[in-house]
Amino acid sequence: NMFQRMYFGYLQDDWKIRRNLTLNLGVRYEFATPPIEEDLQAANFDFRTNSFVTAKNGSLFERTLIRPDRNNWAPRIGLAWSVSPKTVVRAGYGMFYNHTNRQGREGLLGFNPPFIILADANLTGAGRLLATNAFMKLETGVPPGFVDINRVNLQTVARRAQDSGQRTTYVQQWNLSIQREVLRDAVFEVGYIGNKGTKLAAFRNLNPATFTFNAQGAPVTGPRVFAANGLLGDIQFLENLGVSNYHSLQLRFEKRFSAGWLMLSSYTWGKALTNSVDHLSTSGAGNGVDVGVFREPQNPFSRRDMYGLAEFDVQHRWVTSAVWQLPFGKGRRFGSGMSRAADWIAGGWEFSPIFTWQSGLGLTINQAQVLNLGGERRSRPNRIASGSLPEGQRNVDRWFDTNAFVALSATPGTVGFVPNQAFGNSGVGILRGPGLVNLDFNLNKSFRVTETNSLQLRAEFFNAFNHANFGVPGVTAGTGFGQIVNTATELQRVRLR
Repeated sequence: NMFQRMYFGYLQDDWKIRRNLTLNLGVRYEFATPPIEEDLQAANFDFRTNSFVTAKNGSLFERTLIRPDRNNWAPRIGLAWSVSPKTVVRAGYGMFYNHTNRQGREGLLGFNPPFIILADANLTGAGRLLATNAFMKLETGVPPGFVDINRVNLQTVARRAQDSGQRTTYVQQWNLSIQREVLRDAVFEVGYIGNKGTKLAAFRNLNPATFTFNAQGAPVTGPRVFAANGLLGDIQFLENLGVSNYHSLQLRFEKRFSAGWLMLSSYTWGKALTNSVDHLSTSGAGNGVDVGVFREPQNPFSRRDMYGLAEFDVQHRWVTSAVWQLPFGKGRRFGSGMSRAADWIAGGWEFSPIFTWQSGLGLTINQAQVLNLGGERRSRPNRIASGSLPEGQRNVDRWFDTNAFVALSATPGTVGFVPNQAFGNSGVGILRGPGLVNLDFNLNKSFRVTETNSLQLRAEFFNAFNHANFGVPGVTAGTGFGQIVNTATELQRVRLR
């Protein structure tokens, strides 16, 4: 029963400085309450007492356990300059706030005892399981004591928390473009587009095990950070330490519809960097694509080595689409006087392709954990060489040089052991996965039945040339490391309708 109240206001004005120069100025103020649990079923970690406190009636902070951010001012500025009748320069800057704190179920303060209890039961025996064997039935409900908070070990249970002083996430965006009419009904545009994300939501384990190094330089785990306070389990912690930035060169050619055809072709050369990825879109167990980087940092005490390519970064992307009405048949360039029968065969055809080419996603190499500091983390190996292979040497069995990575070991005298090193040096997004080339098109034929009615037959081709677009390779050292076992697009499909 969570809700959030939002209040926004803005001022905006257009200032025509000259006949060919317009300036747009504006400012917004935005306030959103932290998410409120209607029944006050929320708990958060209090750094003053090193313990969990629960929501209660009172001030907004007492009800939400998050201090509201009242400093959300968002300036906007835009410019349009007609340099000549065929050339226009445009520029803009704006600040945009994100008031949605939801990151899946992660960080939800209601996912803490005593408001949520995870319980299970096992049925044992031989033979078939019958309805009479069920320990729980709809008509009788949950058995008494099955979700009793007294059965939960409150010292070791996993919890969730948020920074009580977190600020609102915001993104600054800016752009500069030049548009030129190069042909009749055709324009070409070149632009620079960038943005910078600040105070992005980031996760880490607030209560990891501490560690030291022994005389041989091997890491040795110690007590949890808050063990002295009776907390021996993981505490998934959401805080505003994430940053991101994006810079791109974008080209666009547009031929507006005339003479029976139109075309739009766009190319982007860009780079997106962050230290706080969207964990809902990159996960080995979820619906995303596992490119090796996830929400948890390798080192729970620092996010410094998490900065790298964003999970969605594509350096090059070119997309071209078009519509071409074949110039045959009634009302078109050729054969406008053909008979009705001939028009049913040769007239009314239309071809609409969409071609996509893009480079691969960034890859982050992982390994099995060798130092148990708790949950909410992944481990990376040491990188001793580039890891990239020449194009002629890449294949589905070895997409990158697996020998360039050595799994870190915590045992002296074994391969991969480095004295006084607890975390691997391999970075985020240091390799690239396979690119993508795809052509979809539809071919349709219109049959005129009457002056006002027509019938259309469509043939739609997906991955028309049946090009093999490979998925990302295995990015975790071990079985399947560097190997590709799936495709990013389906095989050729044809649909008639």
